[in-house]
Formats: sequence, structure tokens, C-alpha cells
Amino acid sequence: MKRFPLKALSKRFSRYKSNGTVYVTTPIFYVNARPHLGHLYSMLLGDTRVRWENLKPGQKTMFLTGTDEHGLKIQAVAEKEGIDPKVLVDRVSQNFVQMAEAVNVKYDRFIRTTDNDHVKAVEHFWNAAMEKGLIYKGSHSGWYSVSDEAFYPPSQVEDIIDAKTGQPKKVSIETRNEVVFQEEENYFFRLSAFKDKLIDFLEKNPSFVQPSRKYHELLTELRQEELSDLSVSRPSWRLKWGITVPNDDSQKIYVWFDALINYLTAAGYPQQDMPIWPPIHIVGKDIMRFHCIYWPIFLMAAGIELPKQVIVHSHWLCDGFKMSKSLGNVVEPIELAQYYDPEPLRIYLMEQSNLGTDCNFSEAALHNHRSKLINKWANIVSRIGGDKFDVEQSVQDFFDGKYSDITEMIKRDAVVEAPDQVLLARDSLVSSISSLFSEMDSSMQEFGQMKALHRWWETVELANVFFQTAQPWVYSKKLTQTQDADADAVAEQTTLMNYIIFLTAEAVRLSTICVLPFMPKTASGLLDRLGVPDETRNKDFAKLGTVKYGKNANSKHHKPLMRKVESRV
Repeated sequence: MKRFPLKALSKRFSRYKSNGTVYVTTPIFYVNARPHLGHLYSMLLGDTRVRWENLKPGQKTMFLTGTDEHGLKIQAVAEKEGIDPKVLVDRVSQNFVQMAEAVNVKYDRFIRTTDNDHVKAVEHFWNAAMEKGLIYKGSHSGWYSVSDEAFYPPSQVEDIIDAKTGQPKKVSIETRNEVVFQEEENYFFRLSAFKDKLIDFLEKNPSFVQPSRKYHELLTELRQEELSDLSVSRPSWRLKWGITVPNDDSQKIYVWFDALINYLTAAGYPQQDMPIWPPIHIVGKDIMRFHCIYWPIFLMAAGIELPKQVIVHSHWLCDGFKMSKSLGNVVEPIELAQYYDPEPLRIYLMEQSNLGTDCNFSEAALHNHRSKLINKWANIVSRIGGDKFDVEQSVQDFFDGKYSDITEMIKRDAVVEAPDQVLLARDSLVSSISSLFSEMDSSMQEFGQMKALHRWWETVELANVFFQTAQPWVYSKKLTQTQDADADAVAEQTTLMNYIIFLTAEAVRLSTICVLPFMPKTASGLLDRLGVPDETRNKDFAKLGTVKYGKNANSKHHKPLMRKVESRV
């Protein structure tokens, strides 16, 4: 066999001339089963982050998701059904497309590993690595998992007793899937040659893997354990459904080598100019090793700049228990979205999001959260949009300078008791509004959707407190009942009432802009009801008193923003 000198594809990383695009990817989902809550979670983490970035005028984004369609498991299912594997993946990949549509996930590309441009990208990457001696052919033996389509070193395997059969078996420590000992001829990628470089990179870039606990786990593993070269092909007699190794029909490219390159394919590889690179990857904790060890080394070897970050998320429990068919607690995302509506499901899942520990799904909690959205957020729009008030006039009064002396007006007001409480509620709300976008943005940069939404609820709650404390309906009633009152007193009471409506409306407008990434259709509908111009629904206008709106906000012809549904549990 011809030997090649080992060297990276270039002497240093190729730092592509980035155009500033925020490029976010989910894992590509394996199509051997129906979409589950974990798949939806990955999609929503990416979708909400990209939609958040799109609130910033001029910010370019790219959101990639898709399906992984090669491998033994697909081959086995197709053989069982008596159909061609391509027919199977064409059908099953649509389940993931349908799930994205069902929950209003907006991607820029849905990539499939059977796409022609992806197959060409994989072949190009393989050939380039072969030419530089990074891939070699050799004999391989080890612990192989059919489920994971991966070999594991002895240190990653343990003995257990099968709960069903009572017989001993070996499993992967990471995935808990069974492994068997196999020996065969494969191609190998020289991972071992890059171990020290990867450790050095990680030590210099502690934010590369998040959350930090996962980063430290990874670094500890790399420092303590031997990193063996990786088998990157399978014999064609066993694996028929895959990309053939260039110039060797006896081997198929390992499904993970194939799958990881999808991120490059979508960026335009193998062309030299990839202006959207590097990406931010979102992955589940069960595939951290592939994305945080194998993938960075592949890129290092190719001389391609590494991703900005790998965000490793946890899994989902159902009412505190692991989901399983035997327990009957498997959550069907599409069915949930159909019953409770997509957007309450979106925001509920993101509010439960916790990267570091497993998240807990509860249908009862989803229903309660949905009711809270109606009562605390949507309902306040109905209250300020009543026929006793005038949102448009209250906003116009702000631009006319009628609230310049509002603090003194509140202090001397005799209509509502405890003006000091009104001022306290007002000041708390104004402070909350003023920092809402920036504080949510800080959390969103770290994929802290839970923290961002907790901050959002603070503003919504304070808006309700202010409205309830200031009692604008009392002014409306008094103004209606007043006969031959002093004109100045009437004008001041009208100004006070309009100010309460204005500040509450501003809290609703600003908080609704900030929740657009989580409930895009519902939030847009609310802004439509307030008459907020489309071009002002972004970061630049997420500040007090920046836009005129309110036309028809107090019309009687508005439909409810959210329908009520009965709990099923």
C-alpha cells in the first residue's frame, strides 16, 4: 500500500472571510424512527436563537437542520419492508419536515445526506484526506454497536445484566447500547496524531463546548485516555446503503464521517469561499463525542477553522421518568402541537430548557403555562384595548409631551389611593422595560432560553401589577360621571388615564417584540392588534417611546389571540 507523509491539508486553519452570518445547526436526525421531543428541542433551540438574531437589523443568519439517511439501521429497516433504502428515507425524512412545519420552525435549508451536493462534498473531503496520508487502510477489531454504528475502545464498554433476559452483555457506557466484538478490514483516520492539538485548542478556548460541565468532562477524558485512530469505513458486504469509498468499491464510508460533513456542505464546501463559516452546533449529549472530538480533528486535519461553539443539551423526561414505550409516556410532538397549538408548546419547552440537566416535560404544566399566557399576557391587551380607553391617543399624548409632568400629577392625584404605590409600580416597570432586550440578549447568546424567558415574564408581571395598581378604569368611570367639572381637573385626569394606558401598552409592545422568536405568529398577531408597524418590530424599536401606533387597537372586532383548551390530564 502506498504510504503518504502525515500532514494537515494546510499548514494552518483557513479562516474564511466571514460575512458575519450567525450560522446555527442542529444535528441531522437519523431517520430510523419517528421524531420525538428531543429532536423538537434541538430544532427549537436553533430556531429561537436564529429568530432572535433576526430581530437585529442587518444581522445575517443561516439555520440548518436535516436528516442523516445512510447506515446499517436504515438498510435493515428497508430490507424488512422489502423496499429500496432511498424510498424509505424519502418517506421518513418527511416526518421531520412535517414536525418543523407543525411547530413553525423556519429553517434556511433542510439538508439530507442523500443530497447530491453532500455526496460530492464527502467524496472531496475523503480524497483530500487520503492524498495527505490522513486516512489509511488496516485491520480493525473492537467492540462494535450496531445501534450506534460505532466502535468503542475497551475503556468505553462495561458489562451489565440484560434486564429482559437475565443474561450478561456488554454495552457502551455512553449510549447504553449493546456492543459485540468484531474484526474486519477498514480505513482509519489518524485521530491519534491530533490529540495534543485538540487538547491545546480546548485549553485555549474554554467556551468552545458549553455548558462548562461538559467542557470539563471532555477535557478530562482526553487527558486521561488514549485516543485511537478512528475506523471511517465499513465493508460493503455488510453495509450496502452508504457512500462508496472513492476508488474502492469494497468499502462504504462510515455514517458519522459522512454525516458530520453536512455542516460544510451547507456552507458551500468544497468551494474555497464559505462566507457563513464557522457555525454554532447544537447537539444532544449522546453525540457529544462525535462533535467535540472527531469533528474538530477532521477540521483541524483539513485546515478548516473550527466551529464557534458546540452547545450540548440534555435529554427530556416525562413527569420525572425516562420516556419509553413500555411506560406509555412517549410524547408525540406533532400531536401535542395540534391539540395545544404550536406556539404555546414552543414557549413552554424553551422555558423548561436547561442545558446542564435533563429537562422535565409535563402535559399538565404545559396546559397551566398556556393558561398563564392567556391570563397574564394576552389578556392585558384586551384590557387596554377596551372601548373605555384609547391606545392611539395615549401614544400620541406621549409624542405631544403631555406626560412631562406626570410624576407630580400622580403625587397630587386624589382619584386613586396610594399614589406612592403607583409610582413604585411605575418605576419598577420602566426599569424592567429599559433593560429587557439587552438582558434577554445576554442570555440568548449563551442559549439560555429559560433565563431569557424568566426575565421576559418579570416585565409581563410588572405590567400587570402597574395596570392593577394604577386602576385606569377608575379614571374612566369618574370622567364619565363628572358633570360641570373643572376643565383643568378633567384634562389632568384624562392625562393620567392615558399615561397608564400608554405605559402598559409600551410594556406589552416591547415584551411582545422580545417574544417574537418564541411565538412568532401569536406575537405578530398581538402587535397587529396594537397597530404596531411591521418595520418597527425589531431591536431598534425595543425602547420606550420610539414609535407611534394604536390605530384600531380599541376596536370591538378583534378576535381572541389564543383559544382556550381543556386539559387532557
